[in-house]
Amino acid sequence: MIQAIPSNNSRSPHPRFWLWNATLLTAGMGIVNLVSAVTPSLHNRVRWLNDLFPFPVRAGAHVFAAVIGFLLLVLSANLLRRKQVAWLLTVALLILSIISNLIKGWDYEESILSGVLLVKLLLMRQQFTAQSDRPSIAQGIRGVIAALLFTLAYGTLGFYLMDRHYSVNFDLGSAILQTLAMFFAEDNAGLQSTTRFGRFFANSIYMIGAVTMSYGVSDAAASSVIAGNNCKRSPACSSDC
Repeated sequence: MIQAIPSNNSRSPHPRFWLWNATLLTAGMGIVNLVSAVTPSLHNRVRWLNDLFPFPVRAGAHVFAAVIGFLLLVLSANLLRRKQVAWLLTVALLILSIISNLIKGWDYEESILSGVLLVKLLLMRQQFTAQSDRPSIAQGIRGVIAALLFTLAYGTLGFYLMDRHYSVNFDLGSAILQTLAMFFAEDNAGLQSTTRFGRFFANSIYMIGAVTMSYGVSDAAASSVIAGNNCKRSPACSSDC
């Protein structure tokens, strides 16, 4: 039987080390999923995957891997605070990460990393006992900012790493500008894709933006509602609400 890593109440010499370690590894796994999502799969692996999963399914797995990466980055800070719900969600996301990375291109390297981190968190389950905090306005604003930055990073990395899939070669600066143009220019700044994956990636930026911003806006809205309700109940600020 696998023995769990001792909780903070035991005589573990450095319990805080395990929390920092899990937090950094979870954030790192989020970045790995992001980079993997914008990287085309290896041709020799995709060749036999075509019989099992057609391109739309594998493309969807790329988007799913990116969304998982975003959520892992968001949840990693709450792991440091021993939040039980964050631990449960991270465990579920790592399982989905294993599956999505295998489907999108038989990327077993990313799946192995997700599996190792999953086992680590399962062994640390006794560390995560804290209840979730009530949402705050500051937390909601951070969620919106995180969504914007993640979408910008997704598009920038994709254009920078996949410039051969387009009619122009992108350096870092032009990749950032092209990502912004996807949202603020009518013709996407004249972007012309030369491959099927290039066309998919350009469209996926809108999907990633929609999903992450939905998370950020809903978090901010919930935080505002709860803050308003708390203000109405408080005699100290009832006159100002």
